[in-house]
Amino acid sequence: PVAEPVAEPVAEVAARFEGVTKDTLTEGDGKTFPQVGDKLKMHYTGTLASDGKQFDSSRGKDLFEFTIGQGQVIKGWDEGVIKMSLGERANLKISAEFGY
Repeated sequence: PVAEPVAEPVAEVAARFEGVTKDTLTEGDGKTFPQVGDKLKMHYTGTLASDGKQFDSSRGKDLFEFTIGQGQVIKGWDEGVIKMSLGERANLKISAEFGY
């Protein structure tokens, strides 16, 4: 599955998970969700909550690849991305304790 969390300002649907708020920008298929251990490929853009300054992005590069639920990424991604369906674009707002 390919999920695309991005830092964009408009949100239509907000869902709160422990340490993560997910604002859905584009609905996915609503049926295909990643399972722990799945390898995912996605683009991302990381921005600071305080001023919106971009600190990292995969845009213009290869898709970022990781295995979900294995601690290969910050806890906020493991918690938030697994709640995204195939094709969904979302803004994940991640608390400090679920970030780096």
